[in-house]
Amino acid sequence: MTSPTELERSIRFGLGTLTETNSHHDFETISLGLARKRIATNLMPATGPVAAGGDQGRDAESYWTNLTNEGAPSSLFVVGATDENVVLACTTQQADIPSKIRADLQSICSRGEPVDRVVYFTLTPVPVGKRHELQEHARANHSVALDIWDALAISRELAEHDLYYLAVDYLHLPAELAPERPVSLTSRPEWYENDLARWRAKALPASTLGELVDLRDGLRLASNDASLARDLPEWLRMAEALRENAATDEIAVRVQFEIAWATMRGTETLRPADEHVRAFFSLVPESLDDPGILRDATMLLDLGYAAMLRQVTGIPRAELETWHETLVDKIDSQLAEDPYPNTRALLLSLEAYLALHQKYPSDLLPQKGEVLSLPETAAAVRNRVRTGGLPSIAGIELVDVDKGMNALRTLVDALEDTPLFPVGDTADIFGLYTTKLADHPSYEHVRDGLDAAVERIEGEAARGNRALDRAFQFNSEGRLLDALHEIHTAKINWWHGDTLDGAINMLLLVAKIYYQLNLPLAAKQYALAASVVARGASDPALKHYVAEGFLIAATCDHHAGQSVTATHTFCLGVLAQRAYVENPMDSDSDSTLLNMLQDQCHILRAAHTVRPTLVPLLESILEPAGVMPSITAMLEAVSELPTSTENEIAEITDKSGMGRLFSDVGAHRNYSWSALGLTWSVRCANERVAVLTTERFIAAAQVVLADFARHDAHFIRGTLEIEIRADATNGQGGVNSVERSSGGVWRLHLTPAAGCDLDALHLETIGAVMHFLVTQSLLSQQDFSDLMETTFAGGLMHKSTIVRPYDELADFITTEQLQVMSARPELCIGWSSTPSLINPSPDLQPRKSLASTYKKNRAQILENIAYRYETIPSVIGPTLASLLQNAQFTSTARVLKSEGWLDWHLLIAIVNIVINRRAVSRGMALTRQMTDTQRQAFIDLAHTPALATDPVLPPEIFDEDELRFHLASAAASGVASIGLTIHAGSVPTDAILEFLGERYRYWNDDTPHDPLLDEPA
Repeated sequence: MTSPTELERSIRFGLGTLTETNSHHDFETISLGLARKRIATNLMPATGPVAAGGDQGRDAESYWTNLTNEGAPSSLFVVGATDENVVLACTTQQADIPSKIRADLQSICSRGEPVDRVVYFTLTPVPVGKRHELQEHARANHSVALDIWDALAISRELAEHDLYYLAVDYLHLPAELAPERPVSLTSRPEWYENDLARWRAKALPASTLGELVDLRDGLRLASNDASLARDLPEWLRMAEALRENAATDEIAVRVQFEIAWATMRGTETLRPADEHVRAFFSLVPESLDDPGILRDATMLLDLGYAAMLRQVTGIPRAELETWHETLVDKIDSQLAEDPYPNTRALLLSLEAYLALHQKYPSDLLPQKGEVLSLPETAAAVRNRVRTGGLPSIAGIELVDVDKGMNALRTLVDALEDTPLFPVGDTADIFGLYTTKLADHPSYEHVRDGLDAAVERIEGEAARGNRALDRAFQFNSEGRLLDALHEIHTAKINWWHGDTLDGAINMLLLVAKIYYQLNLPLAAKQYALAASVVARGASDPALKHYVAEGFLIAATCDHHAGQSVTATHTFCLGVLAQRAYVENPMDSDSDSTLLNMLQDQCHILRAAHTVRPTLVPLLESILEPAGVMPSITAMLEAVSELPTSTENEIAEITDKSGMGRLFSDVGAHRNYSWSALGLTWSVRCANERVAVLTTERFIAAAQVVLADFARHDAHFIRGTLEIEIRADATNGQGGVNSVERSSGGVWRLHLTPAAGCDLDALHLETIGAVMHFLVTQSLLSQQDFSDLMETTFAGGLMHKSTIVRPYDELADFITTEQLQVMSARPELCIGWSSTPSLINPSPDLQPRKSLASTYKKNRAQILENIAYRYETIPSVIGPTLASLLQNAQFTSTARVLKSEGWLDWHLLIAIVNIVINRRAVSRGMALTRQMTDTQRQAFIDLAHTPALATDPVLPPEIFDEDELRFHLASAAASGVASIGLTIHAGSVPTDAILEFLGERYRYWNDDTPHDPLLDEPA
């Protein structure tokens, strides 16, 4: 059921079309109908005429007679129990309404006829203050009472069930949007009984639209309420009689709709109404210019598809699809006529609705005995998305995504010109198929446009709720990065008392997604932000989130290998649980508490097994929280299971993407994680300021990595070893302070948060993260800069810091507790072996698809290959001839070719060996300290044909290992020629060759040439 707010907005949209078409007649009819119902309801007959003034200037009698079709004498239309004369004035003009009202009052009251009250109807909103001013003017200057009904007041009244027929008749709104009668507490409402009795006693056959609207309430209730089902056949017979006597085809079409809808809903079969559906669509082409009937047609089409899938209709699929095409063609033709903006907006929304309709495969029919449910409302679907009850729509195909998205893009671009357009239903359809539309180029443009329109209508909270709906839907489909992006890019301004619950849930959802992505410190940051927001909330009902945030943060610490820290954080969560939660230790109903209890058991069991000296420390932390009995019971339940060795525990944590357990004890703290093929190993002094500074850097790095995962950063696989020192000042550390040791370990200096400008601190941190990422990327400087700009434009700064800086959020472990951890002599579990981390998240695996830059560089790649075939043989001259006649070399070459080597790979490896030896023989010094002149001389040598005096190198030099080494070296040195760049001073050549093979068709691309080797017999 459409909410009152959406329905009122639909009516205001319909009223807006009157200003486009200058339909004064329709507006005056609506005004008179409204006046009869609302103003004259309790009036007594009195003498004196009722005048109708306004743009048309008709006399009262003819005005009333022409517009009501009833010919009622105007003298019966009065106000109050005394003799009062009423004048109705109407205008659709978008003019200076206050001035026009003053002028109309002067005109009305100067005619010499007595006037007691003027009721003025206008489409232009009149502010309350201005309304009071005009009413005072009427009393002071003309001694009359003045009532002003603007579009807001009119739409509010027309949204009531007894006046909605005016909106259907004159504003062409669909009957499907009709509001229900007020809900009664009795099983058979009094109004229902009265209506049924009145319709049973009706002497004359019904034939008008007003009678249809009157009949519809009882018909719909009987079809939806099982307790009234016995009345449904009678209501349907009365509807049939109304159809037979309908005054116009339009009324007949609308009755067909109601009969079909009630039949399907009330009897769960459409067969008795099949002919009504056919009759509806046979009449519709003549009535399709009416937008309301067009909308009803789309609803009835959906009902027909639902009946087909449930096998409860005789209407074949082909017939339904023909009707679908008829609607599409009609909408297209109307759009081609360049209708008024409001009408165009409605047509675009219907075009999108039909294009984004589910395409049913020919074999999609229920199995024997299976019953498919009827279509749900958008609200019900959204609720099921949030509760995880919505089945995957991954296998669903839509009719025409491009056409639907193009229609929506055109619509959102036109929304500023149609501010009254009721965008809610369109946004619901878009949200329902979020995961099917997210990859379309127009997705973000349409999403942002619809969200902005929804926000204008329903407020900031509504926009945020729609973002959450989409995030839940992506999450249910396992598209974690899209879910994360959806929330991050939503306008996060829910920090109001009535929207705080949504804001906290958003933070917790983000935390859980980062955790699922195995980015635990990014997750911890958002979980703690949720706790901080909940702790500062004035509403006590939100305080339970304090505990949930700390418990999730504890799970994140455990995942990061910070086992003792996790124990401290867990205890804080338990204390908050006892303070704010009704049943604090009910782990059966609290999955967050249960998760951390299980994690704590894992920590203690590992300690008992391989770090028994840490057990007393852990128990001393847990005892004050009162959780040891629960943990002891859980440990006893698994006591019979075999324990693991230290190496086995380390291997398990590596495969789970976790940090090594107890990485937070000892003089230095260690953090390890993996994402996108990059393994990070970060260490710092185990001191409060250093730990907070380091974790701030890691949380930011993990947020950035999740952002980069949506793009192709061209990362090569490798390990980043970083030592962080919190000794910079005023944000002057970061990129400007990075050093690298001869062993390949980076040293990074960062500024502690205390006393530092937050913006400078944040820029320093993000800048340092970007520095390390660029060293692992093969993108050119420009391409990487473009990627950075994209991530910053997507809100990277607000993603990586939320509510408060990380150093404040995580500053709850005391200096004394840290000193105890730092002084411990134990080492992390698995300390003697290098972590072999695997991030199990599918979203953060290294890319293996064709690189995004390959296409633009392919012409140069092929040109380079052709150049090698053309020039290399003359450079290596006699040596190549000697090799091709050597059985040992040709055998080695064939082995390499069986592994995928092409002829140009062999030529490159050979020429690199030859040129290096030739350079030495000519006195060139091949060192890292070569000058630019010396380096250029070496390059020139590689392109110069061999001299007769150059020695022919013996074949044994060109063994398999030497060839492999020189091919990898050549691949690394040649990336610049194909548009890639090595940014770090030293990168493993094998990693580059692996990247080129997986992402740049290194083992596939070739050009025509004469083969080097004859094929073996």
